[in-house]
Amino acid sequence: MTTFFLAQARFPAPEFETYRLPELVMEEAVFDSSLLRAGLLLLFLFGSGYCFYRRRSRKALLLLHLLGLAVFGFLLHACPCPVGIVQNIAEAAATGAPLPLAYLLLFTLPLLCALFCGRLFCAGACPLGALQELMPGKKFRLPPALDRFFRLGAVLVLLLVLVCTVAGIGFPLCRLDPYLPIFLRSFNHPYLWLTVVFLLLGLLLSRPFCRYICPYGVLLRLFSLLAWKKPVITTHDCINCRLCQQSCPNNAIIAPESAASPAQRKRGLRRLELLLASIPLALALGGFLGYAAAPLLYPLHRAISLEQKLQQRAEPELAVEAFEKSQQPVTELSAAADRGRRVIRTGLTLSGLLFAAWVLAELLAQARRRPEEDIHCIDQTLCLCCGRCYQACPLEKPRPSQPDRRT
Repeated sequence: MTTFFLAQARFPAPEFETYRLPELVMEEAVFDSSLLRAGLLLLFLFGSGYCFYRRRSRKALLLLHLLGLAVFGFLLHACPCPVGIVQNIAEAAATGAPLPLAYLLLFTLPLLCALFCGRLFCAGACPLGALQELMPGKKFRLPPALDRFFRLGAVLVLLLVLVCTVAGIGFPLCRLDPYLPIFLRSFNHPYLWLTVVFLLLGLLLSRPFCRYICPYGVLLRLFSLLAWKKPVITTHDCINCRLCQQSCPNNAIIAPESAASPAQRKRGLRRLELLLASIPLALALGGFLGYAAAPLLYPLHRAISLEQKLQQRAEPELAVEAFEKSQQPVTELSAAADRGRRVIRTGLTLSGLLFAAWVLAELLAQARRRPEEDIHCIDQTLCLCCGRCYQACPLEKPRPSQPDRRT
C-alpha cells in the first residue's frame, strides 16, 4: 500500500477524459501496509509465546491458529509467505536492490523470536502451518530416522531457492507453493495437484509442508538451536509415562537414555570415528554432485535458454524473434549466458558441500550420547509449539498453581 502511494506521487495518473482509476476492493477493506503486517506479526509472536509458555494450553494455541489463518491467510493474502520472503531477501542481498524496512522486519522478527523462545512463528503466525494444524484426522508418527530423512527435503529447497535467486533465474519454486492456490486463489493446473496432495497428506501426517518442504523452517530450526528459553513438557517431575512421546507426531520428544553397557559404548565410539573419518569424502561427494547437477538448471536461465534456442534454430519462437528484432549483440547474450552458467555451477557446488555438511551434522547428532537424564525432553529445533504434549501429560491436568521449577 505504501509503495502504491509513492508510485502515485512519482507518476500521477494520466489526464485523459476517458481514463478511470481502477477500483481498489481489498485495499479499501483493509489497510494493507507492510508495516502493519510487521506489527501484527509481532503481536502474534507475543500471543504465541503467552499461549505456549504461560498458558500451556493447546486449546488456546488452536484458537490462535484460527485467528492467524483468518488474518495472515485470507485477510492479508498470506503475508509473510515463508517461501517468498526468503527469495526477496536473497534477491536484495545478491543484487544490492533496496530492501524496505517492513520486509526486513517480516524476515527477521520470527528468527529473532526463535533465537530467544523457539519456533513461535510456527505456533500461530504462519497461515499455512495453521491450516495444516487445524486439519482433522489422526496424525501418524513416522519412524524418527525416516522423518529426519524427509526433513532433508526442506534443506534442498532452501539451497535451490538461494541458487536460483542469486543466478537470476527468478522464483520458479513459487509456482509449487501451496500459498498461491489456497490464499491468493492463483490456480495453475499442473501445479495445483501438488497442493491437493499436501492437503491430503495433512490428514494423515502433521504439517508435511512445514516439516519437509518449507525453506524458512530450516532457518527457524537453525536459530532455535540456540534458543534461550526452551520448552519443557511438565512443570512437575517427569514420571516417564511416555504419553507425551506417543502424542507428538513431529518426533520432537526425546526419551531418556538408559546407561549403556561397555559393548554399546564401544560400538558408539566406533560409529562416531567412522563418521568423522568420512567427512572429507562426504564433502567431496556433495560438491561433485552439486557441480554435476548444474545443467539441470540451465534451461531455467533466460540468457542460457535463449542462447541454446539461437544455436539450435529448430523452429522459430517468439523469444528468438524478439531478440533478433532488438538488435542486441550476440556477444552480450553469450557473456550473460556464460556468467549464468558460472554462477549456477558455483552455487550448486557450494550447495552440495553445505548439504553434505548438514547430513553429517544430523548423523553426528544422532550418534553422540546425551547426558543421562530420567525425564522426557523436547527438541526445540523440531518442536512446532503445537501443545499436544501439554494436553497428553497427566501432570498438566489440572495445571499446578505454583510457578515453574524448570527453565
